Amino acid sequence: MILVSLDVDSVLHQILLIVRNHFGAYKCAIFLVDASANELYCRAQNGFDDPAYSLKLAVDGPGPVSRCAFTRAPLYLPDLDRDPVPGTAAGVRGELVLPLTVRDRLLGVLEIASDRPNAFSNDTIGVVSVFAGQAAIALEAARLYAAERHRMRQLELINLMARAAASARESTLFFPMLAELLNDTFEATQVAVVLCQTEEKLFLAGHSGTEEPVLDRLLASQRSGVIRECLALRTSVSVEDVAARPNWACSYYSTGSELCVPLVSQGEILGTIILAHTQPRFFSNDDRSIAQAAADICATAARNVQLEEALHRVSITDPLTGAFNQRYFHTALAHELSRARRYRKPFGLIVLDLCSFAEVNAAVGLEKGDEILRQVASTLKGQIRSHDILCRYVGDRFALVLPEIEAGGQATVLAKLQNALARMQPGDHKLSHPLTAAWATAQFPADGTGESELVKALLARLDAAKQQTSGTGA
Repeated sequence: MILVSLDVDSVLHQILLIVRNHFGAYKCAIFLVDASANELYCRAQNGFDDPAYSLKLAVDGPGPVSRCAFTRAPLYLPDLDRDPVPGTAAGVRGELVLPLTVRDRLLGVLEIASDRPNAFSNDTIGVVSVFAGQAAIALEAARLYAAERHRMRQLELINLMARAAASARESTLFFPMLAELLNDTFEATQVAVVLCQTEEKLFLAGHSGTEEPVLDRLLASQRSGVIRECLALRTSVSVEDVAARPNWACSYYSTGSELCVPLVSQGEILGTIILAHTQPRFFSNDDRSIAQAAADICATAARNVQLEEALHRVSITDPLTGAFNQRYFHTALAHELSRARRYRKPFGLIVLDLCSFAEVNAAVGLEKGDEILRQVASTLKGQIRSHDILCRYVGDRFALVLPEIEAGGQATVLAKLQNALARMQPGDHKLSHPLTAAWATAQFPADGTGESELVKALLARLDAAKQQTSGTGA
């Protein structure tokens, strides 16, 4: 949502809000660059009360923020208790500092502080880095709006693209929309959005205009035309008069002038946007700027989809075992209920609770106990179909959703799971007795037609099974 706003204060507020709410920051601040003085100043912050944050910092000075600005590279200080660094605020025990850059130009620095050491995993750092790229684009869009209000038509286009980027779920829908928006802005222009699948292979992701783009011409342009120059220079390229260039491979047959801008996200070239017109010298410098801004947002949208997919995977996956988590179990159960009602198909649920696993942890230690849980999850997953769903429900309890299965088939699966668990050898861990579990099953619609009814029946049967096996330490 930060890309939607074109007001600098709103963008800064939303950046800090997202950092606090989604990445668990203890404190956070945004420093912007005063290019004329080669200094940084704190433009917005949350949680810092140190008077030093009211002072300006030299870009080439000491401290994590200045170091990040000078190198234009992320800086992670995992444990400031063990490795103290001058220039960090009191109470901060770990810090992640990221540059806010657009097209290799430094806009500022995002500082994220934690009150505990080793707070950021590699996956979290990757996600936050992508977010910092989005935040930089948002700040740049807001700066353009404040500095050049007379370019309202182009900035409205940026706003529309930002809205599309913020809500983008599938690139197959976003890129054609982008082409249409560009076609509306540059009237009578042919627009093509081309992605680079490999160095020699292009993919036409979206287009708009009266002339259908021909892939062979785009490939020719990649070899000896505007696409080749754009990818080589990593910046926008404008050809004012195609006819004046001998042996030039134009991107469209009826091209008088053409403009090509790269799609760059986090230093990686994703593809290009090509604008072509029948008239020579059609594109102005302003057109070149707005096309580049559109390309920046387009590249961010593609990364945004990847970020959302990554966050979704994190939210539904148990980090210890790699199985789905309890949240996804209920989501999958609700989905399967809806599907089963629509098509009148049965499905089954299985739950197991490992017996005396607290004693296993006490005997081999928590770390090796975690290894055994991972092995249990892997063993169970190896016995089910590809579309069956295995979840770590809580602790040493696992639950499965088995779509489109009758009671007889469910009994077969249950027997396979029980046998696999009985045969499992927990690595080199010495256990006093083999792993056992209490098991329970439920069937739709025989045991219930609603989610709460099925879960209640399933857990009640599990409790009864645990009581029956209490003699073994359940």
